[in-house]
Amino acid sequence: MNGRAIVAASVGALCGYLSGYVIGHTRTNFAVVSSGGRASWFGSGPVWSAVAAALVAVVVVVVLGRLRAQYLVAVGVGVAGLAMVVAVAAMHTSGTSSEQSILGGVGAGLLIATAVIRPEGQRWFVVGALIAVLYGFRIDHSVEIPRRYGDYLSTRTVPDLPDSWPLLVAAVLALLAAGFVIGQERVEPVPSRRALALGVGVPLGAGALVLAVGELPGNPSVTVAVVAVVGLAGLGWWLPRPDGVYVLAMLAVAAVIAVDPSIGAGPDRVGVWVQIGLMVLGASVGAMYRAPVVGVVVCAMVTVSGLAPVLLDSNTIAEFAFRFAAPTAIGFVVGASLPATSVTVIGLSVVPVLAHSFERRVLTADYGEPEFGWLAEEADSYTVAIGQESTFLAATVTALGCAAMVRWRRRPVADPVVDGEGR
Repeated sequence: MNGRAIVAASVGALCGYLSGYVIGHTRTNFAVVSSGGRASWFGSGPVWSAVAAALVAVVVVVVLGRLRAQYLVAVGVGVAGLAMVVAVAAMHTSGTSSEQSILGGVGAGLLIATAVIRPEGQRWFVVGALIAVLYGFRIDHSVEIPRRYGDYLSTRTVPDLPDSWPLLVAAVLALLAAGFVIGQERVEPVPSRRALALGVGVPLGAGALVLAVGELPGNPSVTVAVVAVVGLAGLGWWLPRPDGVYVLAMLAVAAVIAVDPSIGAGPDRVGVWVQIGLMVLGASVGAMYRAPVVGVVVCAMVTVSGLAPVLLDSNTIAEFAFRFAAPTAIGFVVGASLPATSVTVIGLSVVPVLAHSFERRVLTADYGEPEFGWLAEEADSYTVAIGQESTFLAATVTALGCAAMVRWRRRPVADPVVDGEGR
C-alpha cells in the first residue's frame, strides 16, 4: 500500500464513520402493524437520512466527474461536509429535529462523495459506515451509559463535540493530507449509465418503499425484505462486473444484518471493540484474497446458525457465529468485492441502513412488558431469539442465492482483462 492509497483509505474510513454516525443516529419514526396480539414495526428515520445523503453524494460525484475537477475540489466538498456535521452538533440544544435531519443528510452526503471518489477509499468507507450504523450506539454506551430518564429524550444526531472532536480533527488532517498528496489528480466521470441508474434508483426505491409500508397490509419488515431481495438480485444480474458482484455481496451482508441479534445489545464494551476489530481484519484479508463468494458462503453459515437454538437446544453456536463470525464475514465480503463504480457504492450505502431498521423485538399488544425506550436497559449480553426459524431460513436462502449468482458472475481465472468501469 503506497502513500496515496493510505491517505485515500484514511479519508474513506473517517468520512464513512462520521457519515454513518449521522445517518444511524437520525431520530426515527415507525410503521406499525398489529396482528394476532403482536405488533411489528419498521424504523424509517435513518433510512430517510440515508436516502437524502446518497442522492446528494450522487449529484456531487456526477458533477465533479463531468467537470473533470481536481481531487482538491473533492477535499473542499469533504471539509464542507464536516462543517455541516459540526453545525448539527451545535444545534444539539437550539435546533429542531427537522433542521438537524436536513443538515445531517447534506453533510453526510458530502462526506460520502469525498470518500468514494478514490477507489482505494471505497472499502474503508463502507467498513467505517457499517461500524457506525451497526455499533455506533454501543460505542456510545461503552463510554458512558445514561443514568437519567432525561438522557433518553435527547435528539442529538452526532456525538457532543467534547466526545467527537478527535474524529473531526483526524478527518480534517486526512483531508488536508489527501489534498496535498493527490489533490492534482482529476476526478473520473461515471463510466456506466447503468451504474448511475442504480446510484439514483436504489435510494429513491428505498425511500418510496419505506413511505409505502405504513399504508400496506401485513408485516412491513416482510414487505421490505421481499421487495429488496428481488430488486437487488435483479440489479446484481443486470449490472456489469464488478458492480453486479458488489450488489449481490451487499445483499448477503444485509441478510446477516437483518437477523443479527448482536447489533442492538451486547456483548460487553470489550466485545464491541472485538467485533469492530474482526470486521477490519476481515476487510483486510478480503482485499488481499478477493474471493467474495467465500465471504458470502460464510454469511449463509452465520444465518443458518440461528436455527441452532431450536435444533440443539443451545444458544452457544448461534451466539459465537453472530458475535465473531458475522463481523469477520461482513468485513471479508466488503474487502473482496470492492472497488466498484463510485455511484454504485453510494447507492448501495442505503442497503445496510435498511437492513438494520428491521424489527428485532416484538411488543405484546397488551403492553404489559415494553421492550424499548427508557425501560429497555439491558445487561451486556444477548441471546438469539427463539421462534424466528422462518426468518433465519429466509436469510440463509438469500445468502446462498447470492453466493451462487456471485459464482456465476465471477470473471474466469484466465481472463486478464481488468474491469476498468469499477475503477
